[in-house]
Amino acid sequence: MKEATNRHDDSGLVHQLRSGDEGAFDQLMRMHGPAVYRYAWAIADAQDQVDDLVQDTFLVLWRRRRRVTLVGDSLLPWLLATCRFTAFNANRRRRRTTTVPLESVEHAVNRRNDDPAAHDDLRWVADEIAGLSEIDQRLVEACVIQGHPYEDAASDLGISAVNARKRMQRVRERLRAAQLKEET
Repeated sequence: MKEATNRHDDSGLVHQLRSGDEGAFDQLMRMHGPAVYRYAWAIADAQDQVDDLVQDTFLVLWRRRRRVTLVGDSLLPWLLATCRFTAFNANRRRRRTTTVPLESVEHAVNRRNDDPAAHDDLRWVADEIAGLSEIDQRLVEACVIQGHPYEDAASDLGISAVNARKRMQRVRERLRAAQLKEET
């Protein structure tokens, strides 16, 4: 019985929301915020994103309040779909700009100089990087070894961020192919 009341409340609250009623917005947030939070927690790349995803989902609700569609009489499916798209976009932005700083190959080899096989295991990586164009070598140095975001490295190299990302994509593909070749 309570579920039917919530569905009816969603219809009335969404109607009020469309006219700019902040009280209706607050009530919808209180009603659906916990479910949206749990969903955001499940799909976020990093837990520090969860609060932002919930906030962004409800911000989209406010901005698009006149175009919100109910599924049946419930707003929750619309909120969860919005949260999912918000998370996908945030995850994509985060992945695009986040690099994992790695130590240089030579330093890694020198640290493990007690294991001669380690030197040979990593030599192919250094050889592949040495075979790259100068700009790609500098890009790998900036993004992979030093951990700079693509945008910063691109600016330093005088190329666009899109170009930098595409170049790094090609480098990764080249290294994957070389790794497969090395393993066989």
